[in-house]
Amino acid sequence: MSRTREIRVMNEEVFLAIGHEPEMPGNDIDSSTDDELLQTARSARAIRSSAAAMILSVFAGVVCLVVFNSSNDDAKRPTVTAKAVVDKAQKVWAYLPPGSPHEWCSKVDDNTDYLVEVITIVENVQSASMCCAACAGFSDCGAWTWGKNFAKPGVGGMCWIKKFNGKGQIIKAANTDVMSGIPHPDIVKFGVAPAPASASNITDGVVKKDVGPATQIGATCPGKIAVAGRGSAVSLVNTFQSSGVSSVQVVQGDAVVSHMGARSYWGEWCNEGEWTPGQYVRLQPLGKTLRFTVDISGTTCGCNAAFYFSAMPYNTEPGTCHGDYYCDVMSVCGVSCFEFDIMEANQYAWRSTVHAVGDYMGKPMGYGGSEDSPVSRDWTSKEYSPGGKCVDTRRPFTVAASFPTDDQGNLQAFELELSQTGKPCTVKIRITEYQWGWPPPRKDGWGELTKALQMGMTPVMSYWSSPNMLWMDGLGADGRGPCVQDNPSQCPDHVRFYNFSLEEYRTSATLDSNTEMF
Repeated sequence: MSRTREIRVMNEEVFLAIGHEPEMPGNDIDSSTDDELLQTARSARAIRSSAAAMILSVFAGVVCLVVFNSSNDDAKRPTVTAKAVVDKAQKVWAYLPPGSPHEWCSKVDDNTDYLVEVITIVENVQSASMCCAACAGFSDCGAWTWGKNFAKPGVGGMCWIKKFNGKGQIIKAANTDVMSGIPHPDIVKFGVAPAPASASNITDGVVKKDVGPATQIGATCPGKIAVAGRGSAVSLVNTFQSSGVSSVQVVQGDAVVSHMGARSYWGEWCNEGEWTPGQYVRLQPLGKTLRFTVDISGTTCGCNAAFYFSAMPYNTEPGTCHGDYYCDVMSVCGVSCFEFDIMEANQYAWRSTVHAVGDYMGKPMGYGGSEDSPVSRDWTSKEYSPGGKCVDTRRPFTVAASFPTDDQGNLQAFELELSQTGKPCTVKIRITEYQWGWPPPRKDGWGELTKALQMGMTPVMSYWSSPNMLWMDGLGADGRGPCVQDNPSQCPDHVRFYNFSLEEYRTSATLDSNTEMF
């Protein structure tokens, strides 16, 4: 899957934020030491609850200030224009409503510019909270300024990342087009600094499995893998390999090593360079749990390791990808079909999504997401990240996707659990409904999903990268997502999937009855 419209970071020469030069009318300079700001930053850990109350009151006051100023700016601009600015700001969460979830920020000053050195600019930023969070992704960022006036080109939606070490003076300029502040010292965002490198070997954790008679290995037929609980081994089928060399390795009949750009399908058999819908596995997971181990160590913002279901067995169109009959909701190969993403992930973000045909956004679950795509906040970076409390993504972890049914055999829920040996908690998601489409009446996506799973879908594994992956791993308007920017050039060569099993569904897939869940 791919998205196009994302935040972009531009390196610029050091300059004062646009429209903030001291000589410009209306920019009153305040060069006094900001003692309150500095004290707030230094004592943030000790007064978290007080800071929360302060932030809410600041945002509440900001809303009032904007509405008030829109009626007092008649001398500067037409009333209609001022109202349009306010309406636009509210529409894109320029000011998050009091009490709404947002990322921690130590200080927010409305109608104020901080005149300090600019490190870089982040574009297409939807709120002050998002700008504050973006600042937390740069190691030398100590202050930020966000353009709230969307009617002013080069200002609205811009986030100036600024250098400030917490000492000395911050020179302030009154400016009704912007807001400024400093980040919370406990908040860390990702995508700028390199991710922790992978320390694993392709054979780590792999156990040799019996997959039956050996088959000829080729560019499109990389080998067989065992799936415990299934009657026969799975023959992997690669999409067309332009290099003539497989982008997928099979290790000891257990592990699938997907190199960058790989896409492979579960098949009943594989003939080199040949594809037909009849060869693809029709996995019917209702009433069962599909379990596997994944190693995405080293992946950063902009990398996407994916395991998902596609309705490929029922696709009668060869498509535009060399006739391999691949289909998905985004019509990557020219053919659209039902798609269920069990995982799209890197070390910082995770996304599970149900996509009926025509529902490009789908129903997402997990952690991540930004503009033009629904956000997911089922857990945070504290639970899932390199060094995470529940899942340390520097090491392999277990994925359990469950499909419990009712007495009539209909899908009752989708449950996803990520667990890791030795950890005190797991992260878990459960959904029981899915409707889509606008305007109403909405379509019964849950019924479509049940039917697709009853008929059987083909598991697909892929690994790809993009500078426009913030739909999956971005900050979001609330600033609570993980990544400031995507760096596909930092993606490692491969990811691994191994130790597959399909078993009858149990009430809980947790490692331990005492395990904490998020």
